[in-house]
Amino acid sequence: MGSPKQLLSTIESALLSPSPTTPAQRIQLMHAIRNSLSSFRSLLSYPPPKSSDRAQVQSREVRLPDSPPISLDDQDVQIALKLSDDLHLNEIDCVRLLVMANQEWSLMGREPLEIIRLAAGLWYTERRDLITALYMLFRAVVLDQGLEADIVSDIQKYLEDLINAGLRQRLVSLIKELNREEPAGLGGPQCERYVLDSRGALVERQAVVCRERLILGHCLVLSVLVVRTSKF
Repeated sequence: MGSPKQLLSTIESALLSPSPTTPAQRIQLMHAIRNSLSSFRSLLSYPPPKSSDRAQVQSREVRLPDSPPISLDDQDVQIALKLSDDLHLNEIDCVRLLVMANQEWSLMGREPLEIIRLAAGLWYTERRDLITALYMLFRAVVLDQGLEADIVSDIQKYLEDLINAGLRQRLVSLIKELNREEPAGLGGPQCERYVLDSRGALVERQAVVCRERLILGHCLVLSVLVVRTSKF
């Protein structure tokens, strides 16, 4: 499965192009969304903190999937554990975020707080890309965007399968979860209040989460219309 960023880019290329969707774009689109089925089914569901993974991070050597062991220094450990506490995210995944942040921004010489904000910003960007991709699929079916009927039909069938697998219930749960003042939602009192977005701008975490809730709410409404459309 590609990254949420790649998925969103593929969907945008196929569905938002001013020219008709080419056969190659259609193939790429359906391949991308089928490969993302598990991500949509478990929408924004991430492994939680785990004591054994926390201990591995504290040992200062972590093995990420498909990569050699990564050596951490004391600051890396502290930042990874802070991210885990703030985001209710597995400690190993937080190390992955640090690696991604370093690739994206180059963390050498940056202050720990800035690194925390950059890594958290990347995580929220991943989340936003995924739910925006889902929203665009719903729009393609519900709103008349001038797409070919067979493409709309393929996407509609895909979305109906997701809805039948419990997507709507997941959307409702997420909207409720993101309204709570806890690490998995708006953030608790000990959580860092700001993140740095993809432009390097300082953004309040609650504003980012509210934006997520808004997109999820749109998806929930459109999911009802998708089912109604299929009955006509």
